[in-house]
Amino acid sequence: MKKQFYLSVVLALLTLNVWAQNKLTGRVTDGDGPLPGVSVLVKGTNTGSTTDGDGKFTINNVPTTATIVVSYIGFLTQEIAVGNRSNVDITLQSDTKTLSEVVVTGYGVQAKKDITGAVASLDAKQLLNVPAANLGQAMQGKITGVTVGNDNSPGGGVAVRIRGFGTVNDNSPLYVVDGVPTKGNLATLNVGDIESMQVLKDASASSIYGSRAGNGVVIITTRKGKGGKPKFTYDGYYGQQSPWKSLDLLNSDDYLKFYWEGRTNLANETRLVDGKLPATPTLPNIPFFGGATATPSYPDFYVLPVGRLLEGDARANPDLYNYNNRYLITKVNKQGTNWLDEIFNAAPLQNHQIGVSGATENARYAISGNYFDQQGIMAFTSFKRYSLRANTEFSVNKKIRVGENLQVSYAERVGQSNGNQSESNPVSFAYRLQPFIPVTDIKGYYAGTAGDPALSNSRNPLAELFRNKDNKGKDIRLFGNVYADIDLLKDLTFRTSIGVDYATFNLRNYRANDPESAEAVGVNSLGTSNSFDWSWTWYNTLTYTKTLADKHRFTLLAGTESIKSYAEFFTGSRTGFISDDLPNRYLSAGSREIANTGGAGESRLASEFGRLNYAFDN
Repeated sequence: MKKQFYLSVVLALLTLNVWAQNKLTGRVTDGDGPLPGVSVLVKGTNTGSTTDGDGKFTINNVPTTATIVVSYIGFLTQEIAVGNRSNVDITLQSDTKTLSEVVVTGYGVQAKKDITGAVASLDAKQLLNVPAANLGQAMQGKITGVTVGNDNSPGGGVAVRIRGFGTVNDNSPLYVVDGVPTKGNLATLNVGDIESMQVLKDASASSIYGSRAGNGVVIITTRKGKGGKPKFTYDGYYGQQSPWKSLDLLNSDDYLKFYWEGRTNLANETRLVDGKLPATPTLPNIPFFGGATATPSYPDFYVLPVGRLLEGDARANPDLYNYNNRYLITKVNKQGTNWLDEIFNAAPLQNHQIGVSGATENARYAISGNYFDQQGIMAFTSFKRYSLRANTEFSVNKKIRVGENLQVSYAERVGQSNGNQSESNPVSFAYRLQPFIPVTDIKGYYAGTAGDPALSNSRNPLAELFRNKDNKGKDIRLFGNVYADIDLLKDLTFRTSIGVDYATFNLRNYRANDPESAEAVGVNSLGTSNSFDWSWTWYNTLTYTKTLADKHRFTLLAGTESIKSYAEFFTGSRTGFISDDLPNRYLSAGSREIANTGGAGESRLASEFGRLNYAFDN
C-alpha cells in the first residue's frame, strides 16, 4: 500500500513538471497599460506568439531551459529565461534613442515619435549591404509598399512605384536630394554618398510638395562631415555576377528530330486519322536536310548562295571564301550551339570610393571620389561611372551658416541595341536560332542564317552584341545646391537654397552590315542623338519652433519655391558608309539618305506652402 501511494505522488510530480515545461502564459505592458501585437518568440526557434488586446500571450511546448525574446517597435527588446515558471509578466521600456531620431520630411526634420504619416527610413548601411549601380536597385526589397523593377542591364533604367500605379502617364516618385527635386537619371548618383533616405508614402506625409508628390516622394540626404580630425576612408569591393538559371535548349540531334516530326505532320495534315499519321506518310521535301527522306541528316557545310554541301565538295574549299562578295562557307555544328550560353557569361563588378571628412568649430566637410564599373553578364554590355562630390558648411558667425552640396559625374553605358520588349533583342534571337548554326564560319567571321531557305530569319545574337559594343551612351551631370541658414531670432530660422540639375547626353548608334543574316541589313547606318537639360530650384523657408509649459511643442514652417526647367535635343541619321571602322562613324562620312530633327521644351513652377506640427507631452 505504501509503494502504491509513493508511486502516485511521483507520477503527480512528473505530470506537474511536464505541464510547466509545455505551456507558458504571460502579459506584456509598458507600465501604463497592456501592449497588443508584441512578438514573443522562443529564442533560436520559430515557436512563438503575439499578445492580444489585453497584452496576454500563450506559448505551448516551451522547455524549462528556453529563453523568450520579447520585441515591439519603439521599445527595447528583452530576453527572459523561462526556468520553471508557467507565467511571466513583462514590462517593456521605451527605446528613447530610436524615437528621438530625426528624419527629413520635406523642407525640415521631425522626430520619429512625432511622425503621423507613412514614412519609411533607410540608412547608409541598409543601402550598401548589396552592390548596386543606382539608388533604385539599392532600395529593392527593403521598404514595404515600394516596388522596384529594372531592365536588367548595367546602368539601365529602374521603375520605382510607391503605392502601385496611380496614372496612365509617369508613375515615378519625386526625388529630392539635399533639397533639390529631380526626376533625372538615378544611375548618375553615387549610392556611396548617401547618408539616409526617407520615403514619404501617403498624402499626409508628402503633401508639402503638392501635385508633384502624387506618386510619393523619396528624400535623400548625402553625407556630411562630423566632428574630429580629418578622417580618410576607402570603401571598395570586387566581385563576380553569374547567370543563375537558363532555358533548356535543344541540341542539334533533338532539334532535327522534332523539326522533322513537325514538318511531317504538316505535310500530312489532311490525311491524319484520329491525330495519327497514315501507314505511308508523305515525307517533307527539304533539300537542306537531305530532301524527301525518312532519315533526314545535316549537311557538312552550308554556303551562301549555294546551300547544302557535303564533305569533299569542291565548292566548300576555303580558298573560295569571299566575305566581301558574300560567298560565305559555314561548317554545321552537329553537336549543337547553346546560344544562351554564348551570350551570357560571368562578369566582374567593382566599386572604389575614397573620401575625407571632418569638422572644426566653424566648418565641416565631406569630399569623395567614386569609380564604379559593372560588366554585364550579357556579352559586350557594361556601365561605368566616375563621380566627385563636395559637401561643406561654414559658420560665418553664431547666427549664419553657409554651405553647398555638389556632385559632378560622368557615365558611359553600353546596352543591347533593341529593347527588352522587341523580338529583335539578343535573348529572342538566342532561343529562336537553330542549334546547328555555329558561332563563326570557317574563316572566323560570325556565322548566320544566310545560305538556305530552311534556316530561320534570326540573327546571330553574339554578332549583334559585338557590333553594338562601341555604341556608348555618355552622360555628364552637375547636381547640387548652395544654401544659407540664418537664425533671425532664438526660435526663428530663415533658410534659402539655390539648386541646379544640369545634364548632357550623347549617343552614336551605328548599325554595321551583317552579310551572314538571312534578312541582312543591306546598308549600314548611323544615328546620333545629342541633348541637354537643366533646371534651377530656389526655395526660401521660415521655421518657428516653440515649446510651452514643457508639454506643448509647436513647429511652424512657411515657404516659397520657384523652379524653371529647360530641355533641348537634336538627332540625325545617315546611311551608306564605305567602312564600318570606328574613325568613320560620323554623319559626314555617309553617302546616302540623311535626316534630322530637333526640339526643345520649357516649364516653370511657383508655389507657396506651409505646415504646422503640434505635439502634446511627447
